[in-house]
Amino acid sequence: MKKLITSAIALIAVSFTYAQGNMDYTSQYGNLNSAVVNQTGMMNYNNLEQDGNRNDATVDQTGAMNVNEALSQGNRNRIDVDQVGLGNYNSTEQYGNRNRAKTDQDGWFNSVEQVQTGNRNRVTATQDGLFNEAYQDQMGNRNRATITQDGVANLSIQDQVGNRNKATGLQVGWFNELYQIQDGNRNSADHTQAGDGNLAVSWQIGNDNETIGWSQGDDNTIIQLQDGDRNFADDYQVGNNNYAEVFQTGTDHIHVGTQIGNGNYLSTTQSN
Repeated sequence: MKKLITSAIALIAVSFTYAQGNMDYTSQYGNLNSAVVNQTGMMNYNNLEQDGNRNDATVDQTGAMNVNEALSQGNRNRIDVDQVGLGNYNSTEQYGNRNRAKTDQDGWFNSVEQVQTGNRNRVTATQDGLFNEAYQDQMGNRNRATITQDGVANLSIQDQVGNRNKATGLQVGWFNELYQIQDGNRNSADHTQAGDGNLAVSWQIGNDNETIGWSQGDDNTIIQLQDGDRNFADDYQVGNNNYAEVFQTGTDHIHVGTQIGNGNYLSTTQSN
């Protein structure tokens, strides 16, 4: 991390030497589209394209070397991007109608990538800190994905295929990793990580499944895999180096796991 920060500072110094103006490239194709771009600082870059009707976009960049690349292809889509700091990056792509995407970045070198394919999907990414990464991909209709990262070098991947799925993540600390994968309809995943080096994996295939995870401490692991319908898994960890895994295949399984302390191991397999 020290080497990475040193390289970043060197890059900033060289960039400031050669250019200081902000750049905005906004293109609109269609009718009644709206775009508002505000850039304050140096070397901020915005590339926005609206292709369709009644799309709306607001981009606010304050600081230096922030980058936003956004595309709305369809009708009545909305993009809201707020970048404050240095070297933050956002990419948003919307294909369909009435999708909503929001990114709020405050810090240095945070990164967000969002892709929405379908209709009436909602995605939100909030980052406060340094070197956080969030990837959000939605394919279907009426899906919801929200990630909040507060700290350094946290990673989150949210992937939704289907309809009416919901994924929520909160990461507070350093080097946490969260993976929420949903393939089906009406699945729900909600995970919180408070500490450093925690890992949570939720993989749902089917319909009406639910996973909940809470890790408070360092180097904890939660793995939840559901293949079927109406399964429920809830894991709660307080301490360090705890490990919990649950595999549910079939329908209507319930798992509730609690680990308080250090170095605990839990493995559950349910099938029918």
